Amino acid sequence: MKRIFLTIILAIFMAAPVNAQIFEAVFQQIPSSSIPSSRQGGIAMDDCIFQFMDGAPAIDVFSLKKGEHLQRIPLEGRKTWHCNNACVSGKYLRKGDKYPLVYVSQENRAEHCICVFRISGKKGSLKAELVQKINLPEPAVMGVWYPNLVLDSDKGEVYITGYSRESWKDARGGNGLQVLKFKLPSVSYGEISLSADEILGRRNYAFRLATQGAVIKDGKMYQVYGMAGNSAFVCYDLESGVEEWAKDLSAAGIPNEPESLFFSGKTLFCVDVKGIVYKCTGL
Repeated sequence: MKRIFLTIILAIFMAAPVNAQIFEAVFQQIPSSSIPSSRQGGIAMDDCIFQFMDGAPAIDVFSLKKGEHLQRIPLEGRKTWHCNNACVSGKYLRKGDKYPLVYVSQENRAEHCICVFRISGKKGSLKAELVQKINLPEPAVMGVWYPNLVLDSDKGEVYITGYSRESWKDARGGNGLQVLKFKLPSVSYGEISLSADEILGRRNYAFRLATQGAVIKDGKMYQVYGMAGNSAFVCYDLESGVEEWAKDLSAAGIPNEPESLFFSGKTLFCVDVKGIVYKCTGL
């Protein structure tokens, strides 16, 4: 009887963390002056958060340790650039560059592309240069709408996540998630285009509302989905394609719409639409 009781307690203990609170707020991004644009993809480099925004008007730089706003890097953005996700690559444009190239997906109905930026200079006087624009195949051709990029820099691959139908809001018509794999193109100035013939693999998953930030580390792809009150944090194994687990983000500690998702060292961070920065304590 005692053994059965202990087994039941252990089973409950093992199951409990699925929706336990694993994100804790560490600070809120407060820039020195506001831009009427929502926060979107973000990355961590050099103990800083580089925060992109809808329309790409600028990159706000914050100290990851102190939460201080350090600088605003102006960009020549476009209204069709949504900056839904940003990823740090393992590529450098020039020998001696301090920062690797940054890849930003412009998840949008009007312009399906990835922008590659070079960050240069010193903290406080950093500059951003658009080096390359990677045009993706048309959604109807590659079978993915609202394409969102995730980089696997270790393997030189780029994953495109999105939807099998032209909606990120509902599952009607058999709409579901798609994940395509491409080889990461070499870096050069100007524009290049990927074709559907270059797709290396395709995975299909059940529908989830609104693809948001995503990051790959150690063979796992982590992605956040949804809006306030209906959001999720999901882990996929890239080799097998299996969805390993999914957590309710509100229960996990993020009540607002999730946006950025990135690692700094071994620590995973998420930034919500209000600029609140959360540290993950449960991986």
